[in-house]
Amino acid sequence: DIFQFMVPFFKNNNTLTKLKLDDCEMGADVCRSLSLALGGCKNISLKRFALINCEIGDEPLVGIILALSMHPQLEELGLQGSGMGRNGCVALATLLRWRATELHTLNLSYNGIDDEGVEALTLALANSRHLHTLALSSNSSISIRGWWALSTFLSAPSSNLQELFLACNDIGDEGVVAFASALTKNRALKKLSLYKNPSITAGGWAAFSKLLCDTTSVNKTFLSNHTLHVLARPDGVGLPSDLVSSLNLNSSEAGRKQIAMIKILTHHNDFDLQPLFEWDFKVLPFVISWLEAASICPTNFEKNIRRRKLSSIYQFVRDMPMMYIEVCTSRS
Repeated sequence: DIFQFMVPFFKNNNTLTKLKLDDCEMGADVCRSLSLALGGCKNISLKRFALINCEIGDEPLVGIILALSMHPQLEELGLQGSGMGRNGCVALATLLRWRATELHTLNLSYNGIDDEGVEALTLALANSRHLHTLALSSNSSISIRGWWALSTFLSAPSSNLQELFLACNDIGDEGVVAFASALTKNRALKKLSLYKNPSITAGGWAAFSKLLCDTTSVNKTFLSNHTLHVLARPDGVGLPSDLVSSLNLNSSEAGRKQIAMIKILTHHNDFDLQPLFEWDFKVLPFVISWLEAASICPTNFEKNIRRRKLSSIYQFVRDMPMMYIEVCTSRS
């Protein structure tokens, strides 16, 4: 048992920042010794810890995770292929709830996590201020119940997650629609990997097309998601062309404001001012000013902007003639 002999090393070392165990055979006694070694550290300098393809099992993993709670400077935790299940998730949830933790990357891929495990994690994620990357790929025991729980977290204002990896989980259209709905007001998530989920059909991808560019009205296009730019494979192979176009636009160097402008100018030839008429005379200067700002977008819409200005003026005079006449009369 090497870790039993290394307890003094862990206890007195104040420079250890990274510990990685890959493809190791670890029985219950070895796991217990590792837990004692990690928990007995006087100097908490450990920032990265990984158990990869060790398949140590759910119960032994609980002790290791609880020992890691003694390391508040831990930033990256990789437990892929470690045999984690429900109990490991509950222990990890305790670690995530601890506000002192600086954990920002968590990889739990290739495990046996189920719905109850995901539910325990998502309840704790709300208190994790620093976590921005979460990987749950290849956890085939998670069903739509678990994906609904995760989507609920993504819809919360407190969600700071920027990257979420869910490849190879047999997620179907129902799960995809749940994620798309949850991301309606999410402005943090940039990458969502749904690679190798063959049950997703055109109907499921359509929910993401609408999320990124809802063309039913100018206002809904403006309120679309302009942050998410990676979905499934990074190159977009296998996705509908309109969805790929929106993802590419979101990944451009243009800011969210300009991305929204480009989407509006691309999909709306004329603006319906009727919903804005409650602003009275404020509406026309606002629309003209917006079009002036849109003229500097990276994509060239200059030819159409003048026509849209004239169209907006015409629509305003046509639909609010008495106000227009009243102003003209007062000026004369």
